[in-house]
Amino acid sequence: MNIFIDVTNSCRSPRNTGMQRTTRRLFAELEQRVSVTPLCWSRLGHFYHRLGNTESVYLRTPFKGYGRPVALPEFRGEKLPGELRRLIRRKRVDLSSEVTPGDVFLVPDHFGDSRRRRLPELIRKTGVRSVVIFHDAAMERLGMHGKQTTKKFREYLKALAAFDCVICISEQSRDDLIAFWKEFGIRKMPETFVEGWPLEFDDRERVSSDAGAKSKVVLCVSTFVPRKNHLALLDAAERLWASGLEFELKLVGAWAGNFSVSRKIRALRSKGRSLLWLKHVDDKTLHAVYRECIFTVYPSLMEGFGLPIAESLWHGKPCVCGGNGALGEIARGGGCLIVDQTQSAALANGVKSLLEDRQSYSRLSAEARARKFRSWSDYIEKLLAYLQPGGASLPSH
Repeated sequence: MNIFIDVTNSCRSPRNTGMQRTTRRLFAELEQRVSVTPLCWSRLGHFYHRLGNTESVYLRTPFKGYGRPVALPEFRGEKLPGELRRLIRRKRVDLSSEVTPGDVFLVPDHFGDSRRRRLPELIRKTGVRSVVIFHDAAMERLGMHGKQTTKKFREYLKALAAFDCVICISEQSRDDLIAFWKEFGIRKMPETFVEGWPLEFDDRERVSSDAGAKSKVVLCVSTFVPRKNHLALLDAAERLWASGLEFELKLVGAWAGNFSVSRKIRALRSKGRSLLWLKHVDDKTLHAVYRECIFTVYPSLMEGFGLPIAESLWHGKPCVCGGNGALGEIARGGGCLIVDQTQSAALANGVKSLLEDRQSYSRLSAEARARKFRSWSDYIEKLLAYLQPGGASLPSH
């Protein structure tokens, strides 16, 4: 069996959000076990091509030569100049002539370009077993997509129905997907399963004690997109600073063109508030800021999984977050202070509580350290079973 895996969103730049990080780790784990062919989609040529040296480096070691944190890492290869270079230098891969019986086509990330129209035809033409991982429909459910983006996203959801198997990362994401398929009138739905993401930080050790308890650093890890709700968090922080509460808020994440958040950050810093934006950092730095903080805040309105919550808990750090949908699926296992994250006052009360109530903080810290997380070896074994013919008969995790 050879796995043709679409790594488009993880091989063009050092962008390293949750989707890219999990795709890269997924590829690395598969590569150790089976024959894998990574593919990148040419958005200008509308075809798959094999990875060149640049794409291979970004896939395997995205921060090689990164230097210093930047606000928009995608500018290093995902925009027009990078797409033109790939169009000129990379040769088309004709999967219809390369796929053999027993091979698998795996798409672990979202595709919003011409693939939403081309992949159903490719699957039909090749007859290859096809498996896709679905993350979330959060922006669509929140009504945050523009008219054209909504059209494209709904075409993407329809394209997912052409796959043999859809693996959803949470119960919430599967419920949303099936609801949309029913709305679209899709009668023949593929098998869908729920397999939450595993969580391991290579060979790094988990915190075994109340490390960081004396810290005054509150951490938020998230890309600056509207549904991540940074403005409410910044408003909450300003309430607390204005009341005299002392703490430092550190933000980690790419900018994503959100001017409202960047203006708010500048305004707060001009007032002398203890606020630091570290931008898009490498994994080593991310691990370090998790370890040094006292706890984290994740104000996102809706998620497909909530990876920063899991990462915070893995590091033994409590997290202030919402409890709706997939956020609640991961938060209710312990270590989280669940609040109404849509209200800045509720976020402020949650942050204040963990800064001042040492008993509550210690209890949540102990719960965080006690949480058990799925291993990558377990996840890959299950995934390989899904990739086999008849794998869709397996029970989900």
